[in-house]
Amino acid sequence: MRMIENAIFNLTGRVLHAAWIGLCVFAFLMAPPPIRDWTIIGFSLAVLPGALGLMLAGSKLPQSDSARLVLALSWTLPGIVAALAYGTALSPAALIFLAGPAVLGAAVHAAQARMAAVLSALAFLLCVLAGVPGPLGTGYETVLAAPEIWAGYAGFLALAGLVARTRLERRLSRLETTVRETASAAEAFARAPSPLMALDQDGKIQAASKAIQRVVPGAPRRLSGLPAEGLGIDEAAQAAVRAALVSAREGGSADGGCFTFTVRDRDGSAQPVDARAVATPDGYVVTLERQSSVPAAALQPEQDDQALAQLEAERDAAIAANRSKSEFLAAVSHELRTPLNAIIGFSDMMKQRIFGPLPARYAEYGDLIHESGTHLLDLIGDVLDMSKIEADRYELETDVFDARDIVEISAKMLRLRAEEKDIALYTDVSEGPLNVEADRKALRQILLNLLSNAVKFTPEGGAVVAMVRAQQGSLVLAVGDSGVGIDADELASVGEAWNQASSARETTERGSGLGLSLVRALAELHGGSMRVQSVAGEGTTVTITLPVLVEAVIEDVATDATLEVHQRIKAAQTLGEELKSGANA
Repeated sequence: MRMIENAIFNLTGRVLHAAWIGLCVFAFLMAPPPIRDWTIIGFSLAVLPGALGLMLAGSKLPQSDSARLVLALSWTLPGIVAALAYGTALSPAALIFLAGPAVLGAAVHAAQARMAAVLSALAFLLCVLAGVPGPLGTGYETVLAAPEIWAGYAGFLALAGLVARTRLERRLSRLETTVRETASAAEAFARAPSPLMALDQDGKIQAASKAIQRVVPGAPRRLSGLPAEGLGIDEAAQAAVRAALVSAREGGSADGGCFTFTVRDRDGSAQPVDARAVATPDGYVVTLERQSSVPAAALQPEQDDQALAQLEAERDAAIAANRSKSEFLAAVSHELRTPLNAIIGFSDMMKQRIFGPLPARYAEYGDLIHESGTHLLDLIGDVLDMSKIEADRYELETDVFDARDIVEISAKMLRLRAEEKDIALYTDVSEGPLNVEADRKALRQILLNLLSNAVKFTPEGGAVVAMVRAQQGSLVLAVGDSGVGIDADELASVGEAWNQASSARETTERGSGLGLSLVRALAELHGGSMRVQSVAGEGTTVTITLPVLVEAVIEDVATDATLEVHQRIKAAQTLGEELKSGANA
């Protein structure tokens, strides 16, 4: 199967390079007479990368760095020739510089595509500097005079995009197959009836079964990345865990890796736990059990060997599943972010009319491409942030700032969107400063997600209120709306990853289903909590409580902040109706 895929891959490379040669020949035939010597030389240079690609496709030569550099350099020639023909690179010639990265990105390797993109960008800048006297927008009359050539070039880029998409789908399919094959083993390890832990060589927990909570009820909900010795109730217990791991690695333990240490029970008391540590090539496998009358060392050797073999197999499967998931997310982020940045960048150039005016229909398309690309990039960012949080790799960067500023800035960013839907957006902040020690970016993300959801699910003429208060020694953020609300039977699942309430079908806007789950996760990273109150058809209020205040606020609010949010919404709606009735009168 792999040989067939490689053969198809080489064939698509030849097809793309042959298509480029055909496009150049077509452009030469369409060139107006008389045909001069420099015209023949220019078209010959433009054809050169296609000819080199045909010769190198399928051979081992492109694996050498020198051959890759030569091929990438050759793809800068068509753009340079076009810049010379138009007199400046600030013309339709700029679009020709996209040909090299498009072809090499679709038909060769990602490293060579990046090399071609860098070289094409440098060649473009050099041509711009060399052609500074050239007027901006030169050559558009030639484009209008030969639309067939540019239509063919657009088709060529579309073909390259189709090939690139096919490659990405095939790669993602292989990764999804790997994830499916290992998911069952990872799920079995997580749901194993015995308390199990897989540690790396430094003694940090890589995976743990849910039964751990039965033996160590005082353990954190997420154990991945934490040192195993941290489960001990005191320094003596932690030292016992460290010594047992060293003994298991050195193989000098007389009792077969069995040891006992104390953990914190549900009521806070010390609870002895019997444990057994076994060294593996990549770390350790540790089993835990509440201390019983039968010592752990009395286990039958045959049972120990079987249990060890099963534990090692389950541990390896869990690690492989986690690695496959990480590789899958890394591949998706790289493969999607790179073309998305190019799409957003070039559509932004079209949106700002850098190369001159565009027909109305094409200008509208350029704006839609830019908005869609930005939206998709935001969704990808949500997925990657959620994956970092799940892997305990999201690190908070705290500093001291006034929480009121975050509310005002977030409201300004969403105000235009609210005005477009005729939604009244209000902020209600404390009169005095609310200095907090928190992650500024995470706090802003919480407010933006909540306000975005509120505006998204609030119909025209509604109201949205964002409030920040100090309440009972904590910072309280509350965002309420008069939107479609959430059914009572769905409130329990709100905030779970990838979950969207049925009321989401009442809006044309779509999301990833990660907005509220990100809010909950970021709040919990700060040691806080999230509460959702909603009534179908009346609105929703989300309250975030964070213990991040730097100092106690004198005017501490004693009442429930969410009640004030509802009062502000009702007042805003009443005022809006009075203003509308007065305008109609």
